[in-house]
Amino acid sequence: MIQTLLLAAALLTAPIVHAASGEAIMTCDAKWHDAVRDRDVPVRIRMPAGTGRVPVILFSHGLGGSLDGGTNWAVAWAKAGFIVVNLQHPGSDRSIIGSGRIAAAMAPAQLVARVDDVHFVLDRLGRRPREGVCDLRRADLAHIGMSGHSFGAHTTQAIAGQRFPIAGIAADPRIKAAIAFSPSPPMRGSDAVAFGGIAIPFFSITGTEDAVPIVPNIKPKDRERPFRAMPPGGKYLLVLAGANHMMFNAQDGLRDPASTATPHIRDTVVAATTLFWRATLLGDTLAGAALVRFGATPPSDDRFEHK
Repeated sequence: MIQTLLLAAALLTAPIVHAASGEAIMTCDAKWHDAVRDRDVPVRIRMPAGTGRVPVILFSHGLGGSLDGGTNWAVAWAKAGFIVVNLQHPGSDRSIIGSGRIAAAMAPAQLVARVDDVHFVLDRLGRRPREGVCDLRRADLAHIGMSGHSFGAHTTQAIAGQRFPIAGIAADPRIKAAIAFSPSPPMRGSDAVAFGGIAIPFFSITGTEDAVPIVPNIKPKDRERPFRAMPPGGKYLLVLAGANHMMFNAQDGLRDPASTATPHIRDTVVAATTLFWRATLLGDTLAGAALVRFGATPPSDDRFEHK
């Protein structure tokens, strides 16, 4: 199955009309200042080969993360022909490690700040022609995707339209599709109320070992609940056997070897998510059909659903 999926993704890469696909990508780091909030937001921009306009994908890291979070996914998507922008969120980034501020970093105010970071970066992308050697005029701002891991998945859910019992969190209509790695159920209230308003295409990715000690009340099965509660239409769920929480951080070289995804997990995620982005941001109907067919022949221990 995985060989079939990878072949489909590879064959579908060639016809990209926005820009040439290839191995060469350009990376630009910057720190953008939001004067309204007096807040610096670090960004890492990966530009694909070519000179044409291409869709944009934003990526939000998990609690205690940085611009390095999601590196494997970001590199793969940039090589597939998308501009990928990683965001770093002050207050819930790596600066909290060892600080004793974990509880504050998980507070609702930090989710509000993260969502506002996304709004700000999207605004800045529309106004800034260049960042270093990266030509931001190539950004097709009519086709933007949002993704994230863990707290970044929670951020993605909010941007996509999850409803919260707190004020100050607003979805962004500029986001046309989303991928959440390790999505979370609502903090309180019903799943139907929380996720019933998410109308854009949404891909939930989790694993059978997707749990973390810091939130022991969220079991691996709970990470399927957002998908179950979302209305039909462009909704997908991938559950990978043996995948733990940190494997979806997609950052090789961490101290814990168990955080490095196996080749099967990494290759399956890259192939499936690339097909999803192509279908939703490029309007590639062949990619969409290939993604749906993936569900017909998954390995016995993995699960794939769509509605």
